[in-house]
Amino acid sequence: MIKIGKTELGKIPRIAAVVTDRENNKLIRSFLVDILEIRVDQFRKTNPSYVKNVIKTRKKIGVPLILTVRSKEEGGEKDLSNQLKLSIFKENISLVDAVDIELKSPLLSEVVKTARKNKKIVIVSWHNFKMTPNDKILKDILYKARRSGAHLIKIAAKANKEEDLNRLMRFTIENKSRNIITVSLGEIGSISRLSFPGIGSLITYAYINKPLGLGQRRLDELREHLRVYYPKYKRSLILHNNKVAYH
Repeated sequence: MIKIGKTELGKIPRIAAVVTDRENNKLIRSFLVDILEIRVDQFRKTNPSYVKNVIKTRKKIGVPLILTVRSKEEGGEKDLSNQLKLSIFKENISLVDAVDIELKSPLLSEVVKTARKNKKIVIVSWHNFKMTPNDKILKDILYKARRSGAHLIKIAAKANKEEDLNRLMRFTIENKSRNIITVSLGEIGSISRLSFPGIGSLITYAYINKPLGLGQRRLDELREHLRVYYPKYKRSLILHNNKVAYH
């Protein structure tokens, strides 16, 4: 079973809270976060020293960190140079538990090499904000991502009709043994953030302040739904709360 930091994936749903440099640690802690995805492309400033200070601050929360510098083509806010992106990855790799790099990125091989050298988890991601591709293309994405050195493969694609959602659901079930994360984007696909963890997707994503993805739900709302529909998840929350109360 794969882990990000000390957090085991697969036994119960795991939520990655997507954060920027705007949230404070006290607020983040109040949401009982499993994993933090740090979206550097959303930062107010992106010079390496500023980024490092923010990541060091987030590290104090004590949960696994995923470092992401999303490209503008795949949903990033800022169009950062490849040189700056690579510098951010290399200078902060020791502070985080995982990195997320796009399959289409020209930095893919270098980031994968750096992450594996530092014994960090590699998430190779692919996003399409317009449509969900056919099964052949989905399988090709999975194959290429695995060949690139990914530990986890994330595929996020917009659902324009119910069949898009259903197709990505079938794909998730058929490939759940391959360490995948799948998200059906948009209003139609929003239910995937609740349902896909039950069929094999290892991480679901939520926001704290504002959504950073199509159909993304607020973390406390998503957690409550997971608690209702996943008994094992509910038990894990009870155990966590008991430990916090005891200490």
